Amino acid sequence: MLQLNSSDYKKIIEHGLRGKPLEICGLLVGHQTETDTVVSEVHEVDSKDLSEKTYNMDALKYMKIETDVQKRGLKIVGIYHTHPATEPYPSPTDMERAHWEGSDDLIFPGYSYLIVSLRDPANPEPRSYKLEGKRRPEDVREETIHIAQ
Repeated sequence: MLQLNSSDYKKIIEHGLRGKPLEICGLLVGHQTETDTVVSEVHEVDSKDLSEKTYNMDALKYMKIETDVQKRGLKIVGIYHTHPATEPYPSPTDMERAHWEGSDDLIFPGYSYLIVSLRDPANPEPRSYKLEGKRRPEDVREETIHIAQ
């Protein structure tokens, strides 16, 4: 289960609406238990793609955030991004970029991948996934999202 508080969820939605019609992305920070990913912070990260259909996270910004959160005893536990006009399900590009080039190995094993569809901006659709390989849909595992008030 992905656990997220409502203020962080609102930040993700606001980030997505500001960036629409482009895909936006960011990092989920917190900790993981045996069964849950618990998010305590979200961090916006620039997308180098500037695309309506893909995102490409700025690696330098990622490393700066990772260094900062590790100093505070936290870790990056996932990635969020939006689908401005489509369903919140990993695209073939999302699946490909979650793996090392030319490999079946995940870049970030164990991460939660939160995708928020903004095809209806008044009714965002959040869904979260754990990826276990490259095959769609066989290696895509949806996880429950709990947004705490």
